[in-house]
Amino acid sequence: MGAELKEILIDLNGSHSEVLCQIKRSSRARRIALRVQSKEKVTLTLPRWASIQQGHDFLHQQKEWLAKRIEKLPSMVSLAQYFSERGMVWLTPGSRKLSWDISEKGTKSTYEISFDDVKFNIINRGKTIDEEIILLLFQLAKENLTERLYANCERVGLDVRKVRVGDQKSRWGSCSSKGTISLNWRLILLPYPIGEYVIFHELAHLRHLDHSIRFWNYLESICSDSKSKDKELRILGKQIMQMGR
Repeated sequence: MGAELKEILIDLNGSHSEVLCQIKRSSRARRIALRVQSKEKVTLTLPRWASIQQGHDFLHQQKEWLAKRIEKLPSMVSLAQYFSERGMVWLTPGSRKLSWDISEKGTKSTYEISFDDVKFNIINRGKTIDEEIILLLFQLAKENLTERLYANCERVGLDVRKVRVGDQKSRWGSCSSKGTISLNWRLILLPYPIGEYVIFHELAHLRHLDHSIRFWNYLESICSDSKSKDKELRILGKQIMQMGR
């Protein structure tokens, strides 16, 4: 079954807010599940045995819970708006302003990095500005985060087998039992010390795959003030994690 897009109205404190609900079916799902993607979008997953009507009924039953969850989330902001107003890119300890030019000529969009600026040269290929910005940010993040992780590996004497940069929905990073570290491209939108904290956090998992006291003690030894940076990540990361959705 293909995904069904259903627009629903949710009453938040007496005022109606439009929320786009995507209904999809999964052969792996064992129960009906509702996931809040952003303030503007939610996903309802149905197992094979559930009907669309059962999904609608479940959605109605969870209306109050959904309203409370959505109310706590930051509003969605386009990347173009975000960078035009206040957004910065953090490739090094000093932040950089992001700007872009759009051209009808050329075959490939590129980026240029200067001391305090990142310039995107976007070739108009029929995509939206946000789509083009995401593609270039992902390329930039893949190069930058990979270099930063390997540099930090050498700094603390650890060895990572493989590095991946992806578009994770909720995780900033992860470390597998085989020594593969995955990082979220949005780390370059976080202040540099917080992005570095995430990298060191995943590197610490090469020694301790859990979140035991030994893990936190080791993390603190390679990244000072790790607990306070973790708290700061939880605060700053809420809106950044929604960028580019």
